[in-house]
Amino acid sequence: MKLFHSLAGRLVASLILVTVVFGLVAAAAGSITLHREINEAMDNSMQEAARRLLPLVIDDLFEHETPQAPRRLAEAVSDDEGGRLIFQVRDGGGRVLIHSYDAPAEPLTAGLTQGFFEQAGWRIYTEPAVSGTVFVQVAELETRRDEETFEAAIGFLVPMVVLTPLSAIIAWFTLTHFLRPIAALRGEISARHGDNLVPIPTEQLPSELATIAKSVNSLMRRLHMALDAEKEFTANAAHELRTPIAGALAQTERLIAEAPDEAARKRPRQIKTALSDLARLSEKLMQLARADAGMAVGGKPVDLAAVAALVITDFEQHDESRGRIHLELQTKGEPHAAIDTDALAIVLRNLIENALRHGAEAGPVIIRVGDDATLSVMNEGPIVSASSLNGLVRRFERGVTRAEGSGLGLAIVSRILQQTDATLVMNSPASGRQDGFEAVIRFPRA
Repeated sequence: MKLFHSLAGRLVASLILVTVVFGLVAAAAGSITLHREINEAMDNSMQEAARRLLPLVIDDLFEHETPQAPRRLAEAVSDDEGGRLIFQVRDGGGRVLIHSYDAPAEPLTAGLTQGFFEQAGWRIYTEPAVSGTVFVQVAELETRRDEETFEAAIGFLVPMVVLTPLSAIIAWFTLTHFLRPIAALRGEISARHGDNLVPIPTEQLPSELATIAKSVNSLMRRLHMALDAEKEFTANAAHELRTPIAGALAQTERLIAEAPDEAARKRPRQIKTALSDLARLSEKLMQLARADAGMAVGGKPVDLAAVAALVITDFEQHDESRGRIHLELQTKGEPHAAIDTDALAIVLRNLIENALRHGAEAGPVIIRVGDDATLSVMNEGPIVSASSLNGLVRRFERGVTRAEGSGLGLAIVSRILQQTDATLVMNSPASGRQDGFEAVIRFPRA
């Protein structure tokens, strides 16, 4: 049951179980004690009744002749309510002289010894008088005593049965109230991620939870230092590589120009290709470092269509992409999004580069801007399996393709969009097509 998966449920169940077990043990011990006390009180009542009857019986016997047959009184002499006691007056020979209205005419006991006896379901007390010539016997049914004990036990068992579920409800709400700081701490920890490593406040937490929060804060502080060191290394490495790579490319170009024939140019061209790939990787690492630094948050909303047009203009300057990129405005106004202009340009550049590189050769790339602050980039080409789509946003993750690339483009896009609360949805095949790939970005309304 889900109830016992929670700490509060387990505590309440344990408390109720312990309470019920101890309550039953206490009830059993109390019932035994109660039964003994009730018997003692009723025995005292029987003794008192016998001693109060003695003077009356003796006066009656001296005023009347000894009867030949037992004389039955018209009503009980005992003054207790309900007539639970009966009595017999017997002579030294054991013959019944007088008995109460409800008492049998036959002797209650064979002997006449002073004290208490139990016989045939009766509790009997015998009190002698006049030097052992007259005996008063007072009796009470044992079932009557059991009923009294049972009623007394019910008197404290019923409240316990009623109060047990009520105490469970009260305990549940009490524990839930006192366990709220745990839920608050869990929420604070859940809100922490790579972009939010702010220390968890510990002032309002109980001492037990404050210790845990301090340990988490210490862990996040070390994690923050490690992430900062990684970002700094990536940025510095990419920056320091740009100059020597550019120099090496220039020297390679000179080697190609000075080569005497085509055979001599083959090796420098291979070096140039490798250096160009290294330059692109360095550029991607620089973009990734900027994305990790939180560059996406802009001061004011930017026009999506205007930025898209600028990026397309830049691609039109290259022969391999000239005429392949088309902008479609499915909007009547000017949709805006709360994102830094440079960050949006980096996002578009990476998506367009992927569409050109992995799409059909010489196939078109469509960029659509919608009224609801949506931006999509779509190409023609082979279908990407659904199992591979989500993994493409991981760093250095490449799908099934022969095209060159670093595996960082979609990771950079995803990292920037996370900072603006935008969502990235990837579809393959593309919307309205039987093939291709489509990346759809939905920005929050500015």
